[in-house]
This record gives sequence, structure tokens and C-alpha cells, in this order.
Amino acid sequence: MLQVAQRAWPPAAVHDTVAAVVNGRAFGRSLQVSLAQRLIRWISGGLDALMHYLRTSEPARWLAIGFAVLLVVLVVSRLLLAARARSEDDMVGGDGGRSRPGEDPWLAAARFSEAGLFAEATHALYRAVVESVARTDRLRLDPSRTSGDYARDLRARGSSRYGAFRSFARRFDVAVYGHGRCDAAAFAELSRLAEPFRGDRAARVA
Repeated sequence: MLQVAQRAWPPAAVHDTVAAVVNGRAFGRSLQVSLAQRLIRWISGGLDALMHYLRTSEPARWLAIGFAVLLVVLVVSRLLLAARARSEDDMVGGDGGRSRPGEDPWLAAARFSEAGLFAEATHALYRAVVESVARTDRLRLDPSRTSGDYARDLRARGSSRYGAFRSFARRFDVAVYGHGRCDAAAFAELSRLAEPFRGDRAARVA
């Protein structure tokens, strides 16, 4: 009989072999798949338990029905409010407070104020003032620029309109972005502060 000598594996070799298996791509991929499967099974089981609870529990079923009814009411209410807002816009002036294409911003501000749309009138007045200083001081108009940007440009150029524009811009920022309100009083004050810029419009129209 042949006697086979038993071979002893050194601990270092065993350690290296286990490490190679654990760090291999196949082991990592199988571990990720196993975790993903467990997560999917856990979510599926939770949904099944929830549906079973809703089917078998009378209070839960009525709660679900109430939630669905509430959701429908919210959607319908939102649609009704949007339709009402459109109707009010049509009654105010037919254009929903929007500026007409090519309309002079000074005329748009007057039209909005007469209709009681003082927020729209304030924005139209601001646009008129900014266009005025852009023409006289050759400023670059950009929707992303703020009143502070234009004021800094005027100050850097040493413009005589810097002080008047800064006063107008500060009052505009308070009315639109601050704690103030775009009401008749605010628009009247802004109109007074915008007077120094109307001369450019008169000269341009003439």
C-alpha cells in the first residue's frame, strides 16, 4: 500500500487564499446581488403587508378612501383657482397684466396703474427708468443684472444720474423685494422719483 503523506498548509497560505477569494470580482458581485435581492424582497414584503392590512382593516380602508378623496378635491380646487385667475385677468384688461409687444414702458406703467395692477405698473416703471439710463449713459442691459449693478456702473462712470437712480432703485427694491407693498402709494412715490428720467423719453419721442 502506498502511504500518502499528509501535507500541512501554512497559515499564511490559507490567509492569502481566503483574501483572494473575498477580494475577487465574482465574490463582490455576488454579495451585491445578494444584498439587492434582500432589499427588493424586504420592500415587496412590506408592500404586500400594507396591502393586506388595507384589505382586511376597515379603518385603514376608509382612511385610504378619505386620502384619495382629499387628493381629488385639492386637484379640482387648484384647477378652479387657476380658471378664476384667468377670468379676473380677462376682466382687468384682456392681457392678464402683461406688457404688449413693443409697448412703451412708460405707457404700460400708466395703463397698469389705471387698472389697479400696481405691481405690474411698478415693474414697467423700473424698466422705463433702466432703459432711460441705458440710453443716456450707454449701459449694457441684461435681465440678470440688478438695480445695484446699474447703480455701480453709473457711479463708476461719474454719471449725474447716479443719485436720482439710486433713490429710485432703493424705493423700488423696498416695494418689490422688501417689507413694503406695491400699492397706489408706493407707485405714486416711485413715479415722483422717476420724473428726472422722463425727459429722455420726451426727447426720444420728439
